Amino acid sequence: MKRNTPLITLLTGAALGVALLIASMLSTPTAPTRYTAAATPTPVTSAVTSSPPASSPPTSPSPTASTAPAVVTAPAKADYAGEVQGGGGSVAISIHGGQAIAYVCNGSAIEAWFKGTAVGGVLIMTGKDHAHLSAIYDFNKVTGDVLAHGTDYRFAVPVVHKPSGLYQAIAVVRGATIKAGWIVLPDGTQVGSLEANADAAAPSATRAPVLDVAAGTAQDGSTVLVAKPVSGVTGSGF
Repeated sequence: MKRNTPLITLLTGAALGVALLIASMLSTPTAPTRYTAAATPTPVTSAVTSSPPASSPPTSPSPTASTAPAVVTAPAKADYAGEVQGGGGSVAISIHGGQAIAYVCNGSAIEAWFKGTAVGGVLIMTGKDHAHLSAIYDFNKVTGDVLAHGTDYRFAVPVVHKPSGLYQAIAVVRGATIKAGWIVLPDGTQVGSLEANADAAAPSATRAPVLDVAAGTAQDGSTVLVAKPVSGVTGSGF
């Protein structure tokens, strides 16, 4: 038995050496395998030509609401004259650019001059001693009422053209102002009054002398009165 001891010892040592070698190999980490990463391919963008969107049919512009021209219902310039309803008097009215002059008379005591505005077919006029005239007018006639010397008249009179219409004469004689007015109607009829002292506190009127329309004059005794037409159409007398 003693002869086998060295051999056993030798074999035991060899086995131990092999075991240590295997243990050493297992405990040593294996170096990572080196590799080259494959390059990531660049995505190829297809050159796709995008078609433009189908063009829509042209849109018609929205129609702009057209502003209808204002309807003109009354003239800026006009002359009217005619008889009032009852009383034997007449009225004449001249309109010129927003202003108006009127005269009413019955050929004697009742007579009055008026001034005022003419806007949009409406007349508003005033005179002395609370006299007033209001009316509506258009291209054909003027319709309204007038108060003069406490007497109220209704009227509806037509457009007229010279020599028909309104005339006025003013003269100063011996310090007194003579003022006369005439309304000449389309048939040639005249209605007129004359104030011998128009500046008096309470002037009185009488029938005016006949007016020579062609000459534009009237004879009052020894005084020649020169009449001036009052016309909205020409602007005379405004």
